[in-house]
Amino acid sequence: MEIVVCIKQVPDVPTVRMDRERMTIIREGVESVINPLDYVAMEAALELRQKVGGQVRVITMGPPQSEVALREALAVGADRAILLTDPAFAGADTLATSHVLARAIERLDPFPDMVLCGMQTTDSDTGHIGPQIAEELGLPQVCGVNEIHVEGKDLVVKRLSDGFLDTIRVALPTLLTVTKGLCPVRDLPLGALEAAFSTKDVLRWSIDDLDLRKDEVGFEGSATRVRRLRIPLPRGNGEVVEGSPETLVNHLLRRLEALSILDEEDGKE
Repeated sequence: MEIVVCIKQVPDVPTVRMDRERMTIIREGVESVINPLDYVAMEAALELRQKVGGQVRVITMGPPQSEVALREALAVGADRAILLTDPAFAGADTLATSHVLARAIERLDPFPDMVLCGMQTTDSDTGHIGPQIAEELGLPQVCGVNEIHVEGKDLVVKRLSDGFLDTIRVALPTLLTVTKGLCPVRDLPLGALEAAFSTKDVLRWSIDDLDLRKDEVGFEGSATRVRRLRIPLPRGNGEVVEGSPETLVNHLLRRLEALSILDEEDGKE
């Protein structure tokens, strides 16, 4: 089975800085880590390879420093690593990012049977990338997976949705986004990390290698524009009220009237 795992190197939260002119996160020179759910996706891919064979390729889009994340993936056990890096890719929103990732996946030979992504990332938390890649590639998709079983040319996957356990059969090739409950992440041996940095290669593709135009990628190719950033106002202390149901309802109505959410006539209905 040919598996591609899309990973992202995200800023370590305490070191996050913003470009106030472009309203984007500054990634150059910022301490970063592999997005935790992407680590789960890598572990799931390695477990599937162990069961059914094949290879695991890991891909990321980012500045040159993102190569560190790919070498860490190689140390964990990935077979190949591809870095999509070009100054033109900077400032991309999820739409432009997924477009670049999808174009890179299209170029892979053989084309993957499965694409795995973390369900969301700690820096933007949108959950957009996986579904958008699937749409670009015309693949079926299941999001929020916490169990994967291979049955011939199909997968049977499970996910928790609104308190219910969904069991879904999906044909290959497909794209899955995964959650924390899928599998535990193994420890990384120091010797494997040293070998990944000294003996293994990371393939690099630029905008020209992917035959993309500048207006398709990066800030220019993004549909999202952040107009303003602000710190949320602190929340006030809550109020605990005791009494009979009638007392509590009346108290709530008076509070809503005081906040002009209800007028006095509404409260009498």
